[in-house]
Amino acid sequence: MSTKEERPTLAGVNVKTRKRNIVVPSDPGSFADAIVQIFQDAADEGAPLEKNLEAGVKVLDSAELDFSRYADTLFEVLFAGGRLATGGNLADDQKEKLSTTVLTCEATPEAIAPFIKVFQLLIRRRPFLVKGLEATLNKFMLSLEFYDEEGRKKIATTAALVFSNKLVLPENVLITLLNDRLVAKGTVLDFVTTFFQVYLARESLDDLKTLLTKGKLVNRLEELMPPGKRSPQDFAAHFGAAGLSSLVEWNTQREMETKIAELREELSRMIEDDPPHPAAEVMAMVKTRKGEQNLPDAEVVRVIWGCLMRSINMTGKNQSQILQSIVRAIKTHHKLLAAQVTNGRLELTLLVTVQVACYEDNRLLKLFTDIVKALYGSDLVGEDAVNHWYKRGSHPKGRNVFLKDIEPFIKWLEEAEEEEDEEDE
Repeated sequence: MSTKEERPTLAGVNVKTRKRNIVVPSDPGSFADAIVQIFQDAADEGAPLEKNLEAGVKVLDSAELDFSRYADTLFEVLFAGGRLATGGNLADDQKEKLSTTVLTCEATPEAIAPFIKVFQLLIRRRPFLVKGLEATLNKFMLSLEFYDEEGRKKIATTAALVFSNKLVLPENVLITLLNDRLVAKGTVLDFVTTFFQVYLARESLDDLKTLLTKGKLVNRLEELMPPGKRSPQDFAAHFGAAGLSSLVEWNTQREMETKIAELREELSRMIEDDPPHPAAEVMAMVKTRKGEQNLPDAEVVRVIWGCLMRSINMTGKNQSQILQSIVRAIKTHHKLLAAQVTNGRLELTLLVTVQVACYEDNRLLKLFTDIVKALYGSDLVGEDAVNHWYKRGSHPKGRNVFLKDIEPFIKWLEEAEEEEDEEDE
């Protein structure tokens, strides 16, 4: 009887086997069917959604599929369960539908988060897939009208999370929202409301500004609202009711800055034209814009002074020549300034504006007091305004320097007032 020596066994050791490559015909329908089959087979009943999705991604790594050609189909399956046809429906040739998708989960960031993680994994391993995700987002946004309110919330929430995680380029996606048909129906407004809510819950307002700027929407937000509801008041009412007060405040400020910039451009043109426009015409333009666009008095005063200063050619001139040019500009446009500087508060605004301008331009640094004297001599600022500026109304910029420089003038004002009091007695 012969005996054989027993071979050692590898108890407790997992032996890795090479996964079988998955090969499918090269057409979008077969590709979509393969993606559905992979994720369905990889899913473990009872396991968390995130684990099942990650398991599917691991199988995709060994699958011989044409991801570069059908990248958008891959994301369509994960969004809706299969390849999309017109009207937001699945293609008729779809054999089986993925049961767990973006559109079948709850319309909350927490429920959709596992899909965002899968998108990240897919794009990290195959960066070219980003184009497919962009195309899929565009397709869903153009099909918003075919989904109910809940479906639109899911798509908007997913888009917000995609941008929050910087998975796609905003300039390739957001401009799609400016679709006249969808905007008119109010569908786009519903979408962006949810989008802004979800995005701002995770990112700052500055991040949203950057996103909208890159997406070429920063100056077109009201165009996302239906025609007839594009006034600043409608914008504030809608997004304020949606809990987006920070967005409303920023948009109001942005619109005001745009209007002020337009006034500045028009006023500069009229002042610098050769020959310059008549004073009455310039004053009428400023008055009209101020009234129609509800521009704040203080902003108008700042714009006027800034335009006057920009109209002066200071190149190659010494301080004495620059001062003469400024005094000449004050006299030339005295009526324009006087029509806007109508009370003590606005006189103080003018003084602070001059102070900041002198601080920010080295050529004017030593001319502040002389400019104030010129404004005082032209009855554009009064003694009370100058004293208030000196005691507690000055701007921090250059405050110590300017307060010291203007002391002799303040003292002169006080002495003049005392002399007037003695004469009255």
